[in-house]
Amino acid sequence: MAALNKVRIEPVAPVQTKSASVTRLSPQTVSCQVCDAMGGCLVEQVLHSHKQPDRTSKSNRGIKASEHVFREGDDFNSFCVVRSGSIKSYLISNDGEEQVLGFYLPGEVFGLDGSAIQGRMSSAITLETSTVCRLPIEDIDDNGISKQLLNLTASQLQRDHNLVLMLARKDADGRLASFLFDLSRRYKSRGYSAEAINLSMSRQDIGNYLGLAVETVSRTLTRFQESGLIKVHRRAVEIHDLKNLQNIAGAQAW
Repeated sequence: MAALNKVRIEPVAPVQTKSASVTRLSPQTVSCQVCDAMGGCLVEQVLHSHKQPDRTSKSNRGIKASEHVFREGDDFNSFCVVRSGSIKSYLISNDGEEQVLGFYLPGEVFGLDGSAIQGRMSSAITLETSTVCRLPIEDIDDNGISKQLLNLTASQLQRDHNLVLMLARKDADGRLASFLFDLSRRYKSRGYSAEAINLSMSRQDIGNYLGLAVETVSRTLTRFQESGLIKVHRRAVEIHDLKNLQNIAGAQAW
């Protein structure tokens, strides 16, 4: 691959703010605070490995809710990092049905599934106003990025593996508890409260992802609330008993 000349970071913008109750994402100025907390900007790490820390250009462009970052079949020319907001990845099955593959929060990487021949293997769409940093593949030196990409890919494969196990072994309570606990853990890793999360995705998307009917998702959330496990107000979820949620999920502690 050609030598790295110039890495283009294209933030494609709500910045995260911390509420006393629920994590909110508001479209104001763009910040790299979350990625800094996760170990720094991946692109800057690549540049540093090439001793070219000042060859970065940035431009800000917010993507409105329900707009595509890319579609299945598009050229596989970059991978992406959520800078603010949230993203849903999905594909369309042979019978024309949508299958949700995952949800991505600030600091998380998506768009790794693809090839130069087949293009993108899935589509990605914003769940709210968002910004995305893109790292063009043509600007990546294999030796400089291999370790970072390996770690990111391994993390994504682990999540996919956990989803398969969850769908195979757990009932509706276990699946939804696993989903909420996973979101809680991911929010905490980004410096936010583990007990207050915002569901930017719809109940239908959650059901699609977990293999549950949307009515089952709603009933289970209601049952969790009635038992004192959580409190739900529209898309805001306050977790009142994180330990019990973890037990229902059958998840390991942090």
